[in-house]
Amino acid sequence: ELVDDSWRSYFNEMLGDGGSATQTSGNGAGTAPATAVPVIETDGDARAARKEVSTAAAPAPAPTGKPVEARPPADLEAVPLRGPALKIVENMERSLTVPTATSERRIPVKLLDENRRLINKHLAEHDRGKASYTHLIAFAVLRALEAYPQLNDGYFKGEGGAARLKRPQVNLGVAVDLTKKDGSRTLLVPNIKNAGSLSFSQFLTAYDDVIKRAREGKLQVGDFQGTTLSLTNPGTIGTVASIPRLMEGQSVIVATGAIEYPAEYQAMAPEALSQLGISKAISISSTYDHRIIQGAESGAFLARVHEFLIGKHDFYKDIFLNLGIPHAPLRWNI
Repeated sequence: ELVDDSWRSYFNEMLGDGGSATQTSGNGAGTAPATAVPVIETDGDARAARKEVSTAAAPAPAPTGKPVEARPPADLEAVPLRGPALKIVENMERSLTVPTATSERRIPVKLLDENRRLINKHLAEHDRGKASYTHLIAFAVLRALEAYPQLNDGYFKGEGGAARLKRPQVNLGVAVDLTKKDGSRTLLVPNIKNAGSLSFSQFLTAYDDVIKRAREGKLQVGDFQGTTLSLTNPGTIGTVASIPRLMEGQSVIVATGAIEYPAEYQAMAPEALSQLGISKAISISSTYDHRIIQGAESGAFLARVHEFLIGKHDFYKDIFLNLGIPHAPLRWNI
């Protein structure tokens, strides 16, 4: 009865019928339990009781010390990341700001394999290098962007709010896995400028030039600038499918997996597989910036890549004409 109404309500709520309780402050720290206030006869004693109760009910002050700097375990060596390795860290951390989603498609590669064989036979006869699966898939990606150019757009947020950047050309980033002298690996992603405007022959030359300069350590800063879309191929080390990180500023990253028979058929003889019409296949994924690209667009884009790789829209015919191969390519016949 010696405290005002607000304190009386506080103690009634906290103590209930007079039992003791422990209050927990907002930061999770416990405070000292308060006890029922005894009947006091004098004003001096009343002031003392109020002071004692107030002190007991007050939450403990939050610690004000500086945050402790993280230190590596004493028995382990911490090797600072510098150069390209540090840049990868920065890019990965910035990529966390991009809201992404992924579409994936499984594509048979029998026709791709057979026509690639014919292409390489012609290139070898004219001492013009060699076409890899990645060359052909990358070119199919570029052709598919002609039907879905919005996948090459970029996201931008400035003073006027969120906006879509309409890019006039495709700068295709190609992931290059490099092994250092100490056995560690690093990833570089230079780009092929205006790749969408190149014929297949020109694209082969540009692609091989970028890869060669990457392996020789002759890339320049400009080779990494302005990438709009990337292609990575973890399938070269046996990875079946991959969902890579999308770098800030890019719209889509396409990943290709290993080219192989479905696992349930891998123990069969090649002759039996051929008789059953079972083809090797490849998984292709499209990881995209969901702020400007929707799942239906990404799925339709992969479907277009699929159509090209099974020979639709004169994909192989155009390549054979461009390379000067004097006969028609094989066709998908069902």
